[in-house]
Amino acid sequence: MTPLNGRARSALSPAGTFLPKRSQHFFALVPGPRGRFAVLVLLAILIPLKTCAQGRPAAEAHAANGISLAKAHKWPAAEEELRAAVLAAPQVAVYHAQLGSVQGLQLKWREALGSFAKAVELDPKNLNFRREAAAVQWQLGLLDPAEANLGYVLQRSPGDPGATLLLGLVAEARGNFAKATRLLASQFDLVAAQPVRLITLFHSAFQSGDQATLEKVIAVLKTHASDPLWANALSRCLEIAANAGDVAASESLFALIPADHPEQAAVGLQIAKLRYRNGQFAQAQELLLQLAGRGPLSAAAEMLLGNCYEAGQRPQLAAQAYQRAMELDPSEVSPYEDMISLQLDLGKTASALEFVERALAIAPSNAKVWVWKGNVELRRNSFKEAQDSFLQASKLDSANADALLGLGGAHALAGLPEAAISEYQKGISQFPGDARFYLACAAMFLASPNAPQLQSQSESLLKEALKRTPHSAEAHYLLGQLALQRGRLQEAEGEFLSSIAADAGKSKTHFALSVVYRRLGRTAEATKQFAIYQSLKPAEENEPAAATPVEKP
Repeated sequence: MTPLNGRARSALSPAGTFLPKRSQHFFALVPGPRGRFAVLVLLAILIPLKTCAQGRPAAEAHAANGISLAKAHKWPAAEEELRAAVLAAPQVAVYHAQLGSVQGLQLKWREALGSFAKAVELDPKNLNFRREAAAVQWQLGLLDPAEANLGYVLQRSPGDPGATLLLGLVAEARGNFAKATRLLASQFDLVAAQPVRLITLFHSAFQSGDQATLEKVIAVLKTHASDPLWANALSRCLEIAANAGDVAASESLFALIPADHPEQAAVGLQIAKLRYRNGQFAQAQELLLQLAGRGPLSAAAEMLLGNCYEAGQRPQLAAQAYQRAMELDPSEVSPYEDMISLQLDLGKTASALEFVERALAIAPSNAKVWVWKGNVELRRNSFKEAQDSFLQASKLDSANADALLGLGGAHALAGLPEAAISEYQKGISQFPGDARFYLACAAMFLASPNAPQLQSQSESLLKEALKRTPHSAEAHYLLGQLALQRGRLQEAEGEFLSSIAADAGKSKTHFALSVVYRRLGRTAEATKQFAIYQSLKPAEENEPAAATPVEKP
């Protein structure tokens, strides 16, 4: 797992001085109004002016004005005054540090680093300056110098809370989550004081498997469940757990979110997606309908609702959800994919083609849409048109593997096996990590009149496919067919059973297994498998034609 690179940083350092807030990416959703932290920003650096530049009244005056302006959140004016103080007394380290703080509050990270570096140069033993320099270095991803400065601070002030916390943030940025968790948890009260820090600890503890710390973080989040300033921390921690597929943690966090939470719809969609991925289609649908009762769903939520309806064999409701998704964002083509697929599943190829044409009107240069068009044309037995569509997709995006795979399938269904094999071999060369090309090529070899002479090549291709997708039902099925052709019945049985374990809904595999059992004299088992085949076969009659024909029962 990678650290939370690009994160927004907290606006205060652990010691109460400046700790910058990094711009976008992981904490992009975390609100961080700079103003509410400003009064504390200069706390550790505000050395009494009489000790700073005695005999330099101009510098003292500029510095005093700058600090007053900073406390009033007037950052540009404060920066101007502190620059004047630095010019009037360039050897006074604290003026450089104060200037760095104000620059940091304006997200001028490089300038802030230069100011803190000068402060450290002028007063290398000042632990506050070192700590603040480390904070900016961490902000900029300069982890080695940040760690060096923090090491200096901790060597001279063991257990320094701010330096310890910052070192934990550096460890997290390096991906050393166990160390990050240990350091951050040792300063739990400081971490728990700010949402951004708590998210970082949650992420580190989650990655390192520290359940005790996770429970402490969740307990803090629970106390802030109704606090708008913590709304994003709760939703962000939930997102971390959901993206990792942790159902228990995600559901636990979701239970803390009140119905009027500003992120309720967004995090609800995350939970619904997680439930859907885990096969909990009815539960995902139920949650989405609850969200719909509180306000309009987003296009993404409508698409997921359509997926749930499809899983529940309710195609008309699915079509309505996809239609709403398309209407919510007329310029977006992604909702069309599910609608087109649904129309094909229903055998409505004309309707599917209408939706393809609508998608092309929106995005004529989108290679994916041309792939959809080719797939619809394959279902309509318009092989020449399908070839043209897949070729157009490849021209628009040479890195689109689906286009090349579809072109091979179109050649295969048009009765051009050599052309199909050629495309699949191109795919193996161009997309060596895509198991589908190995499978398709092997299927063509096995269906070839020269199949006996191509058995070794077929087996090699299928084994390569399994290296990339170990649980491929089709690869195991084809290996079973190959073993059956060779008369290796025990081997064929094992492959067919592996295929069924991966996907029990394919009638052809049960038929093939019934053949194996019949040849082995295991009549009862053969009868059972043949009965399963007969029960599954009718539902497959309207499925898309296979782009890579194999031996059929």
